[in-house]
Amino acid sequence: MDLSKFKTSDWLKIGGGAAMLIAGFLTWWKASISGFGSEGAKAFDFFFTGTIPWLLLVAIGVLSFLAAAGIFKLPSTMPTGIIYLGASALALLLVIVRFLSSGVEDADLFEELGGEISRGPGLFIALLAAIAVVAGSFLGFKESGGDISDLTDMNKLKGQFGGATGGGTPPPPPPPAASCLRAQT
Repeated sequence: MDLSKFKTSDWLKIGGGAAMLIAGFLTWWKASISGFGSEGAKAFDFFFTGTIPWLLLVAIGVLSFLAAAGIFKLPSTMPTGIIYLGASALALLLVIVRFLSSGVEDADLFEELGGEISRGPGLFIALLAAIAVVAGSFLGFKESGGDISDLTDMNKLKGQFGGATGGGTPPPPPPPAASCLRAQT
C-alpha cells in the first residue's frame, strides 16, 4: 500500500472515522447520585444522535481508506464528494444536538434528587471526529472539482445524481412501427 496516494482529505476522513469508532464505545454521558455509583451512556444508547452519526462517520472513514488504498472504488458515476459531504454534515449536526442536549430523560428530576449529569470523553471525541470528517469531506469535494455554489444549483445536483437537468430538448420519438416494417421488406 502506497501511503503517498493518501491526500489530506483522505487522512481527515480516515482519522475522523477511526476516532468515531473509538468514541462510540466510550462514555458520552455520565450520571451519578451522591452515595451511589455512576452510570454512563454510550453512543448506542442514543439511536438518532448516537448510532446514526457513528455509522455514517465510520462508513465514510472505511470507504475513504479503501478508495485511497486502491482496494475498492465506488462507481465513477456516483458523486461521492457530495454524498460524503452531506452525510458527514448530517452526522455533525446530530452529534451537536446530542452535545447540547441534557443527556438523559428527566434531567431536571434527576438533578433535584441530588444527581449530577456531565458529558463524557466519548462525546467530546465524537464531536472532534465529526468536525474532522466534515473538513475532510469538504476538501475532497473541492478536490473533485466541486464548488460551494454547486450546492445551491439544483439542476447541477440533479445531473450529478442521474436526474434530469431541466434543460435541453427531449430525444426525438421513435419511428412508428408500420414504417419500420416497410423499410425492412
